[in-house]
Amino acid sequence: MKFVPETAWKSSIISDQGASVQKILDGTLRAINDVGTRRLSMSDISDASGVSRGTLYRYFTSKEDVLAAVSEYICSSFERGIVGAAEGIDDPMDRFRAVMRFYANFTIERSPERIFEVEPAFHLNFLRTHFERHKAAVIEALEPCIKHFEKLMGIAISRDVFADMLVRLQLSTLIVPASEEWVECWNSSPGALLEWVIQVAGDPAEKTKG
Repeated sequence: MKFVPETAWKSSIISDQGASVQKILDGTLRAINDVGTRRLSMSDISDASGVSRGTLYRYFTSKEDVLAAVSEYICSSFERGIVGAAEGIDDPMDRFRAVMRFYANFTIERSPERIFEVEPAFHLNFLRTHFERHKAAVIEALEPCIKHFEKLMGIAISRDVFADMLVRLQLSTLIVPASEEWVECWNSSPGALLEWVIQVAGDPAEKTKG
């Protein structure tokens, strides 16, 4: 099953932040974990959410509408969370660590074992259709860090390549679970990882201005 484009459902539903909608989205994630998306029914969503079918249909007209809302819910949660994780942290390395720690924890919480194992196609399609939004959120959260690294190393760093590498690296753990060493490197000691990413994303021939 493919995701319904976000334009196909009312975005105001998510911004509403109503308790019933929140219960429906959380319940849908639990139901997907149990039965997958192909077998998922509105009755399954109603039962897993603990809301009546009348309440469910008040907000969503079909299973496809609910799945589209879940897709947006997960992506929006990532965008808000990763920017929030960096907020108020001035030290570049501390900011980088905070963002990477949030990203690792978010990915673990959304791992296939907990949500998408029953229906990997659903999960893979989500990653593909939201990849650019994830990159944009990473760039926004790490922009002060990137500027610091450019000044420190005297080179220009491609934001697109920098974020692309980080997002691809972390998403790889959804396919092959991360070892304890990887988690430690990602969360607490990102120096070597960061140096490698900068080598890939940086252009020594293009010096930074100022």
